Amino acid sequence: MMSQPRRAPGLLRDNGLLLACLGLFAIFFAGMIISGTASYNQEQQEHGSREQISVLSYLSTGDFVEATFENWESEFLQMGMYVVLTAFRRSPSR
Repeated sequence: MMSQPRRAPGLLRDNGLLLACLGLFAIFFAGMIISGTASYNQEQQEHGSREQISVLSYLSTGDFVEATFENWESEFLQMGMYVVLTAFRRSPSR
């Protein structure tokens, strides 16, 4: 009995979970940077500074580093996202 030829694995199907996680990470990280810049500028203005920094300048501040590490500490949320996406991902055996 001859077996059916197997389809070549697709990049999207075989790596869908990774691509979804990377895409969400990029979106949320960009949102954190943009909102962090606005918040940083508002705090500086409340303290009497008239200078506004750009998004690129914000990336070199301690505020950005602190916010990034605080967000990365939330590994339970990251693991929860991974579990949910894994549950809804199509199994390669289907």
